[in-house]
Amino acid sequence: MAKDFLRQIVNPTLLEFEIPVQILTEIRKKLEAAENKYNFSAFGGDPKNLAKFFKSPLWKEIVELFEAAGAGAALVKVLEKTKEAYKDDEEIVRAVEEALKELKEKGKENKEISIIEMLKKNVEEVIGDVAEVKVSEDKVVIEGDKVEGRLEEEGGKYTLRVLVRGTYTGTSIEEIKELLSEIKKLINKLSPP
Repeated sequence: MAKDFLRQIVNPTLLEFEIPVQILTEIRKKLEAAENKYNFSAFGGDPKNLAKFFKSPLWKEIVELFEAAGAGAALVKVLEKTKEAYKDDEEIVRAVEEALKELKEKGKENKEISIIEMLKKNVEEVIGDVAEVKVSEDKVVIEGDKVEGRLEEEGGKYTLRVLVRGTYTGTSIEEIKELLSEIKKLINKLSPP
C-alpha cells in the first residue's frame, strides 16, 4: 500500500519544523480541504490525484502559507519525501518536480528582490539626504542634482557606476588642493567606465 500523503508524509515532516501555531492550523485545514476535494488519501482514495492537487490553486494557497511562516524548507522536504514515496508513479513524480521547480524559482526571485531592497536601504542611509534612491529592475538608481549612479549586485560582487558634478568655490588654494586630493583618492578607487 502507498504511503498516505497527509498522515504519513506531511504531518511527520511538519513536526520537524517550528511553524507558528496559527499558520500551522491554517495549513492543516487547507490540506484537509484539499484531501477532501482531490480525494488523494491512500485510505479509500486515489493517491494519483496528488498530481492534480499540485497543479491546483489550493496548492498555491498552501505554498503561500508556508512562505508566510518562513517554512519553505519544510515544504521542500514534504515534496522530496512525496517524490520518494511515489517514485514508481511517473505522473506524481512529474507534478512534484514541477512544484519543486516553481518553489526554487520563486525562492530565487525573492532572494534577488531582498538583495536589491537591502542595497537600496544601505545606499539611502549614506546618500539619501542628497539624492533620490530607488530600485529599477535589478539595480539601485541614485539621482540628484550633484550625483547620478547605479549599484548592481552579481555573484556577491557590487558594481557602482557614479557621476559626480558640481562647483566649489574656495577662499584659498589650499582648500582647492585639499578638495582635489579627495577627488584624486576617489579617482584612484574607480575603473574607467
